Amino acid sequence: MPLFAKTGLPQLSRLYVDVFSIAASLSYPEELFRSAAESGVDAVFVIDAWHESHIPLARRYLEYCRKYGLDYRLSESKPAEIYAVELCEAECGFGCAVVTRDYDAVLRAINCAVLLFQGGRFWLASEA
Repeated sequence: MPLFAKTGLPQLSRLYVDVFSIAASLSYPEELFRSAAESGVDAVFVIDAWHESHIPLARRYLEYCRKYGLDYRLSESKPAEIYAVELCEAECGFGCAVVTRDYDAVLRAINCAVLLFQGGRFWLASEA
């Protein structure tokens, strides 16, 4: 099943995807981008670029975004999961979600949902 099959997600108008976090958990990182493009999901791919060690992978992920015609933002001054939450809160709020494997996003989100990707599935997280 494609990563972004619409059947498994709550009704969300836009996703903010922490690219490094999700792609690192996949055998074929390009599947993240292909699946999003094929499903037609409205997503913004947030790519870490705040340290020079990120640049080689960031370039590859930018190429995938361009190849599949996907919206993206570079996180040049902070981790992508934090920037994704900030973007989600500022641009969208309720009805949108951050997709990550990083629990810090759960602690920072106020109006946005957070979908944690664990074990090949998305889990809707909440702060306990």
